[in-house]
Amino acid sequence: MKIDLSGRWNYSGNGSSGTVSVPSAYDFTGKVVFDRQFHVNADDLDKYQFHIVCYGINHAADISVNGEFVTSHAGGYTSFVQPLQRNVLQVGAENQIRIAVSNELDPKRTIPLRPQVWGYRNYGGITRDIFLLATPLLYIRDVTVQSVVAPNGGTATVIAKALIEGPDPSQGSVPGIMPGVLGFTFEVIDKISGMSVGHGDLVPFGRQGEAWQEPEARMILENPKLWSPDSPELYLVKCSIVTSSGKEVSVVDEFDAACGIRAIALRDGDIFLNGKRLILRGLVWYEDHPNWGSALPYEQMERDVVLMKNVGANVVRFAGHPPHPYMLNLCDRYGMLAMEELPVTAPSKLLGEDSYMELAAVMMKEMVLRDRNHPSVLAWGVGDEFDPTTAGSRRFVEAVVRQAKASDQRPTYYGSRLLEGDQCLDLVDFAAVSVYAANTKEFKAQAEEWKAHHKDQPVIVVKTGSEVQQENRNGYSDRFSQQAQARFFIQRFDILRTLDYDGGFVWAFNDWTGDRPALTVNSGDPWLHSMGIVSGAREKRLAYDAVRSIFHAERFVALPAGTATTSAPIIYVLTGFIILLVLAYLYNANRRFRESVNRSLMNSYNFFSDVRDQHVVSVLHSTVLGLIVCVAIAIVASSMLLHFRDSLFLDNLLSFILVADSLKVVVVKLIWNPLRFIPAVAAMLFLWLLLVTVIVLGLKALMKTRVYGFHAYTITMWSTAPFIILIPVGMILYRVMESDVYIIPALLLIAGLAVWTFIRFLKGISIIFDIHPVKVYMVGVGVSIVLGGLLYLYYDAAHSAPMYLSYMYQMLVSAR
Repeated sequence: MKIDLSGRWNYSGNGSSGTVSVPSAYDFTGKVVFDRQFHVNADDLDKYQFHIVCYGINHAADISVNGEFVTSHAGGYTSFVQPLQRNVLQVGAENQIRIAVSNELDPKRTIPLRPQVWGYRNYGGITRDIFLLATPLLYIRDVTVQSVVAPNGGTATVIAKALIEGPDPSQGSVPGIMPGVLGFTFEVIDKISGMSVGHGDLVPFGRQGEAWQEPEARMILENPKLWSPDSPELYLVKCSIVTSSGKEVSVVDEFDAACGIRAIALRDGDIFLNGKRLILRGLVWYEDHPNWGSALPYEQMERDVVLMKNVGANVVRFAGHPPHPYMLNLCDRYGMLAMEELPVTAPSKLLGEDSYMELAAVMMKEMVLRDRNHPSVLAWGVGDEFDPTTAGSRRFVEAVVRQAKASDQRPTYYGSRLLEGDQCLDLVDFAAVSVYAANTKEFKAQAEEWKAHHKDQPVIVVKTGSEVQQENRNGYSDRFSQQAQARFFIQRFDILRTLDYDGGFVWAFNDWTGDRPALTVNSGDPWLHSMGIVSGAREKRLAYDAVRSIFHAERFVALPAGTATTSAPIIYVLTGFIILLVLAYLYNANRRFRESVNRSLMNSYNFFSDVRDQHVVSVLHSTVLGLIVCVAIAIVASSMLLHFRDSLFLDNLLSFILVADSLKVVVVKLIWNPLRFIPAVAAMLFLWLLLVTVIVLGLKALMKTRVYGFHAYTITMWSTAPFIILIPVGMILYRVMESDVYIIPALLLIAGLAVWTFIRFLKGISIIFDIHPVKVYMVGVGVSIVLGGLLYLYYDAAHSAPMYLSYMYQMLVSAR
């Protein structure tokens, strides 16, 4: 008996309350309390054991019934079942279930960790089915169904092993159970015809200490129908606990499990299914939709599987976490292999910690025990793109693979992006690589190297993809066009076929929403990862038809080249030219301004001394210089950030520095729009100079020297004079940096000017306050070090930023 708990629930949290439909997902980070009432009949309390079944609550849940704590669970994508004590429930409709949900993730202590850029959305809530299940008091908790196919395929041995729980009838009367000998058996039924094709042995079982024995029954099935993507034949294994007394047999409990009979083998570096070599034609699927978040309805999940099947895919990779159980039911029915994995993407420092290892092992166990009866599941994934280069990483992979193999013997893998230094690949069965090569030449070189290094393992590309702009149809010369995306997959999969790879995965089937705004996306929306062959709303793109032609080994129509538009913004030249004209005019037309510029750069000591004693510089000149410098710096900053907008390291660095995602969204949009970036950043820099002026003026409270606002303002503004060198640099920098050889000199130039300006600023302070320069330099450097140290400690304690940035830098450099 099942009591469905979907429907309307009360909720409170995030400053609001009301009712909401469950399953559903909320799209913010925080805590929400859900509650509702349900009905239990009086007769049922004595006859049944009740369980609460949750397919997915993200991320952490505390469940109570009628005010009594029931259980806690962490992990939003693994299911759990919790038996309820009889005294928790009460007769009638006054039973209340309360679930406190939090989707807050931690950078060190949760799986998944707090998402970085390019992760998937961390939706919260009761996102999957939830119900009460009533079983007999003595019941089958779980069943493991295995099949062993004979080498000739003529027979298959079906083995069912049961986990039994409940009271012992021999120790006293148990309602609903006839006294007698307990036994376990099963029947195999053809799913299509509904006909019984055989029965397993009747296996007696009893208590073994404090627990029940785990009975194992088996049968020989003649001429089995083998499951494969081309022919997804399924059987129903109906397992039963029976009690017999003389000739009378009574069924105590039944447990149904779908079963597909197939043989997976790895030989000579290849994958074999039912004796035939298997080449994986895969898609990466994200459990995300613009209308429902991660709480996709059953109808949408089926539509997705149909779309994937129609494109010719024979395997789906569930990105980053176990899917909804219904997705695997669909994969079983439609003939789609599945690769599911833990959401582990972490630095090696974390992987080596015992607590993190135990957390991952528990999650692996939950995933495998839930899904091991599905014939569609091809392999278990340990994680994706973590750091596999240390002894701690190796310990982690050993422990989690050991846990997977203890429950099921399917192959294991993890997604890697390293060509060298990987210390863990020998511990798993597949060599699975993510390839981010910018062009086909680099892609082929990396693919060849992986194939050469892993001859004894099946080698598959588990992630390769290209961003696309939905309305861009400019031809493949524009790398964000629909034609370019289609051509990308045609070229890459042709290389994989030529190199005799065991498969490849298109990244991705559908667009998804990230959990952090990303600088490196080109969709126009910092949250949207537009990588799919269909959009988030499941609109087919040109790449959908291209992938279909690839997977069906057909020729695709010729793609137009089009014309790529230049990406060099003219605003840099125009803005630089304007401020250069203003500077040149003032320099040539105003003698006092010209002398101030010359003396501040050539003889700063005398210049600042004159400022202190004679007030020889006008406030207008100081203001104009400050504004020119701020605009020059803004031009250079915009050029460099726009040049590095495809850098994942910079993307993550901005997330850590800015902390607030809303602030990063603003910054990302400014970086992509230099016309707005330059005035906005120039204004912020000028406000910063005004703040520094106030701080300098405030120092007079600690000194005996009489200092006025004019002194502080002039010192601050004219200290920045060296940055006027950046005006011509900013005009050409974006173009110059297209050649990598000029990037380091440009960075050194900027760093040198910053140090020079800082020294000039400290010198000016020493002069106007009449303090020995060495003392000011020591204090200035000391304060800078202390402030830098405090920032480091904050980012380390609050966000583990140094660890993550070091990990990301190492991964990006090692993957080249």
